[in-house]
Amino acid sequence: MNNENNKNGYIALYKDKKIEVYADTTYQAQQLALVEFQKNSRRKIKGYDISVFLCEKNGESVTHTVDF
Repeated sequence: MNNENNKNGYIALYKDKKIEVYADTTYQAQQLALVEFQKNSRRKIKGYDISVFLCEKNGESVTHTVDF
């Protein structure tokens, strides 16, 4: 992922589709992903149907771990 205009990199998932978006916040990334996913779908996609994960912050990769 390339850092565009000092924004954070996110991966957005909807059903079996995955896209990369750059935004300042998770909400903004979700809204950008919603527009992209809606382009290729006939049904109305809701924002809460999209999962967004932070992958890049300040040009550095972000690792997610599971804590039990």
